[in-house]
Amino acid sequence: MPNHFKALFNRGFAFDKIGEFDKAIADYSTAISIDPTNAFTFYNKGISLDRKGDFDEAIKSFSKAIELEGTKADFYHNRGFAYRKKREYQNAIRDYTKAIQLD
Repeated sequence: MPNHFKALFNRGFAFDKIGEFDKAIADYSTAISIDPTNAFTFYNKGISLDRKGDFDEAIKSFSKAIELEGTKADFYHNRGFAYRKKREYQNAIRDYTKAIQLD
């Protein structure tokens, strides 16, 4: 079942854990095309992008997760990490502060 959302999501997660970030990102992207309302897919894609070193795209993905579900502290926390890695410290502080407020 090549278009099974949960299978793609889980395989993306597994690929991320073994360091196959491009494969993880591809699976998350396909899962997003199936269900573009699942905030956790954008969040996990952001993690893989961040681990790959693509901080700009990671921030976009975390931002979409926040747009869909803005009450998850982890979403802000990880976007803050990506901002910090880009040396955008004010943005990082803003996101860390929001994460603390939520959790």
